[in-house]
Amino acid sequence: MRTFLTLLLAAICIAGYSQKKPKINQALSAMEDGELAEAKAIIDAAIEHEKTKDDPETWYYRGQIYASLDTANSEPGAMEEALEAFDKALELDPEQKKISTFTGAGIENIDTKKQGWYAYYYNEAISAYNDESFSSAADNFETAFFINPSDTNAILNAAYASVAAGDDERAKNNFMKSYEAGVREKTVFLQLYNYAIREERYEDGLDIIRKGKDAYPDDIDFAKYEINLLIQLNQTEEAKAGLEKAIEADPANADLHFSLGVLKEELGDKEGAMASYDKAIEIDPDHYNSNFNKGVAVFNEANELIKERNALSYKEEAKSKELTKKINVKLEKALPIWEKLYSLNSSDQTVLETLGYIYNSLGKKDEYNKIQDELDAMSGN
Repeated sequence: MRTFLTLLLAAICIAGYSQKKPKINQALSAMEDGELAEAKAIIDAAIEHEKTKDDPETWYYRGQIYASLDTANSEPGAMEEALEAFDKALELDPEQKKISTFTGAGIENIDTKKQGWYAYYYNEAISAYNDESFSSAADNFETAFFINPSDTNAILNAAYASVAAGDDERAKNNFMKSYEAGVREKTVFLQLYNYAIREERYEDGLDIIRKGKDAYPDDIDFAKYEINLLIQLNQTEEAKAGLEKAIEADPANADLHFSLGVLKEELGDKEGAMASYDKAIEIDPDHYNSNFNKGVAVFNEANELIKERNALSYKEEAKSKELTKKINVKLEKALPIWEKLYSLNSSDQTVLETLGYIYNSLGKKDEYNKIQDELDAMSGN
């Protein structure tokens, strides 16, 4: 019987001890002494105890302790627990009257504690980036943003670190998070556009580039990208209107006139296309694409006549001679354009082959032989 009574008394003592009000100041002291397991045990009990579970200080200290468990021990789930605890403390004490304390360095409260926690990860990220540990830098920048989502520098830097790490999927997600967080830097729009085009998500690319246009209405680059996408999506009439508007804003832009020329060709307006190429060349005589497309158009005029001549019978000699004269007129017109292209890029095989054909057709044997030698050298003969 004595043994039973002794055990019963011990059980009562243990039960009585477990019901004692947790001393949350002891939890804070244990944390400051580095005894995080002890601090955690006390604060976990405090959020369950009737007398401390609704005290904002309980949750404030819990936030600090779990933040320490996160940074010191990388304890799984500690970060989320800390943020939830700080939120609960603010719910119980919105003005932080009970939570705030004045120190020699100023006021300490949830805001300053979270800022210090954020700074820890941000500085870790900077250090990792400087060491070219880009994936680690992205990890830490993302964590800093998770702690303080109002500071968009962290998530934007996470995107740049992901690019440096060669992780396109992660970079794309972080650039999108940057945009969703309110970042409107031109780079964000262009990066998201590039990812969309690379993945052939043209509608998404058009959506993001139009958002870029809204943010930068005077930036001609966004207008050009939008036009290219409209062409890609076969929305040619809308693209044409957009190009004409862009040219009004930047009439001396040879690229825009060239793009309009390409679009006009797509719409079957050959004369309008040539006029646009001529305008681009007037602005920039060395504009390669405009010279090339104009050269192709003029050469094709001759080529159509060549096809017609080749279809004649041997009895139609007079008509053949007449067509040859017309062909030579077209080739003479095309020749300076292709010579210009040769001067701009003498390694373009299409230019060499076309120019050689023109020289040969016009009986310019020396010029033809020179071009043929270059073609032979290019092919290794």
